Amino acid sequence: MRSSKEIEKNLIIKILQGEYPVNSSMQPERELAAVFHVGRPTIREVLQKLSRSGWLTLRKGMPATINDFWKQGNVHTIVDIIQSLDEIPDEFVLYFLEFRIGITAQYVKEAVRKHHPKVVGLLSQMDGLQDKAKDYAEYDWKLQKGLADLAENPIFLLTLNSFDGAYTKMAMRYFSYSFCREASSNYYKKLMAAALKGDYKQAEDISRSMMGKSYALWKSHLSLGVQGEKENY
Repeated sequence: MRSSKEIEKNLIIKILQGEYPVNSSMQPERELAAVFHVGRPTIREVLQKLSRSGWLTLRKGMPATINDFWKQGNVHTIVDIIQSLDEIPDEFVLYFLEFRIGITAQYVKEAVRKHHPKVVGLLSQMDGLQDKAKDYAEYDWKLQKGLADLAENPIFLLTLNSFDGAYTKMAMRYFSYSFCREASSNYYKKLMAAALKGDYKQAEDISRSMMGKSYALWKSHLSLGVQGEKENY
């Protein structure tokens, strides 16, 4: 007997691999229950979760229909994809970096404007940061959530919370390259200088520039290859 989480992951992988094409119908609950050796309530719970995450559409008395998840999905769809894959594709990292360009500069600006001493406190934690992907990934996630919280707009933090777990997984992929860690280290130092002065406009500019640079670095990595050594996590 499998858990609902295992069944959910299994079905997502089948959708991603095309075993359930877009607009096709999934087996009825009774058949799925037999396949996974669970009761129908467990299958119903899984299907409802997949429906909320944009993977499929449920209609009373009919089998679930597979959605075009890229067009009908939501933020939970992206998180599900990342959590279901053993290795994060480079393209997913690029998509996320592009997404960050639009929001990071905004919550950085507000955090520095409203609470620049606390921003300094967050950034001071980079002292002693080891030059390892795991260390950078964990620190950057803590920093981003801290800055979003200090911005005092709950939408920023709620958005980041949607990527909890997935963010670190993507960041591990990104920070596995030394040139990405070096760029972020320089960014933290520049942001610290702006925060010490309470210059929120400069902090906004620095952040927007860095988000664009991160995107450009990773895009270049995809198209031209990497100059820099990838390390073990």
